[in-house]
Amino acid sequence: MAKNSFDPVGTLSIGNVVTTATILYRSNFKRYLQVSLRATAWLVALGVAALVFGVIGALLFGITKSWLVFIPVGLGGIGVTLYLIAKYSTDRAVICRLAYQQLIDAPETVADATRELIPRTWAFLRLSLLLGLYMFLITFGAYIAFALTLFIIAGIFGVLSQGNLGTFAYIIIVVLGIGLGVLAIALVLRFYAYWFVSELPLAIESTSTSSLASFGLRRSRQLSSTAVRQIILIITVAFLITIPLSMISSIPSFIGQAMTLSTTQSVIATGGFLVFISFILNIAIELFVMPFWQIIKAIVYFDLRNRREGGDLIV
Repeated sequence: MAKNSFDPVGTLSIGNVVTTATILYRSNFKRYLQVSLRATAWLVALGVAALVFGVIGALLFGITKSWLVFIPVGLGGIGVTLYLIAKYSTDRAVICRLAYQQLIDAPETVADATRELIPRTWAFLRLSLLLGLYMFLITFGAYIAFALTLFIIAGIFGVLSQGNLGTFAYIIIVVLGIGLGVLAIALVLRFYAYWFVSELPLAIESTSTSSLASFGLRRSRQLSSTAVRQIILIITVAFLITIPLSMISSIPSFIGQAMTLSTTQSVIATGGFLVFISFILNIAIELFVMPFWQIIKAIVYFDLRNRREGGDLIV
């Protein structure tokens, strides 16, 4: 491998990140796949647990005829769900750590990386929940702002035209709606870019506050504040690279859901089978795509730290 010093301004380029991610993924495929299999198993277990707790709740309700049985069942389901999400989040962070250690020429085994991060399992859970909450609130707020603004604009045009909107007015409203939609998406992406590498500080940095979820978010924003545009571009390109796989998996689901609206039992059964096939495809895609995203995060994090602290990238 050759050592290439990063330029402090131009290194966080799309081509550099994607190329390095591809090289790392290909050269360490078995290790990343091993962890991804484990992480995906937690996701499958989450689906199975939801089904099991649903069946248990239904059976107990059938016996007792009391809605109160859903309280202990629900609490048990929440506990199991949080545990499985914590394990899944930790394994995602393990892939980040493996990739980062490879970049700094200090590779670790899967066992060593896992051993380092197991004590922070619940910190990764809190980080996942906190980041999910923040992104939900930001996305919901952007959607409300978009809808209200578009409604006000349409109302103004309606008043000015006395309720008779012409073709030109409709075109303007559509164009403004598209523009507002792009702005809303850009706003959401901007905040996501701030927190894109929030797993890495918890997985890599050893400080007195490294076990706190807020540390990961704060540190990620601190590092990414000067490279938000580049990170947004990287996220967009990575999304465009992986979206065809997601589209492939959604085709059976779309067809299957349409078939379940039929009144013919055989057609409904076929539709249900297609939905199940789509679920299996989604699991398979998650298995291979998730490490790619985690590697990209590690590369971005490495570069952001390099800008402040110096260092070389090993590729």
